[in-house]
Amino acid sequence: MRLLPALLAGMVLLIAILLLSNRSLQHDLNNAGLQRDALAAQVKQREQLITVLNQQMRQREQAELALREDLSTARQMMQSREKQRQRSLHENLQTRQWADTGLPADVSRLHQRPAFSSAIDYLRWLSGGQLMPDPGQQTGHQ
Repeated sequence: MRLLPALLAGMVLLIAILLLSNRSLQHDLNNAGLQRDALAAQVKQREQLITVLNQQMRQREQAELALREDLSTARQMMQSREKQRQRSLHENLQTRQWADTGLPADVSRLHQRPAFSSAIDYLRWLSGGQLMPDPGQQTGHQ
């Protein structure tokens, strides 16, 4: 007789342990589901990002192709204009003499500038030069 209450107590204890274990496993299952959902959302975001990046890549490729075509057209136009200029120089003596004439010293100086490695160097060079006189003011040369 004593065995029956001990057996019942052991079964109650075992059921309590199984219920606690079941609750812990249910909690772990819920956490795993949440993690799965979060990972699925991340995968979806990455797929969308990949789609956007692929579209941008195709657009850039198309833009690059258009730029290459424009560059080719510009080169052809430049070559055509250069040929036309050369023809006009050879045809007209007066034009050839004008083209061979050197620029005045002041104009030549405007074309001289050092090589720049950055925009900041160019700005320093611009601000370091002599300022042009104000056209409204009289100069000492008058």
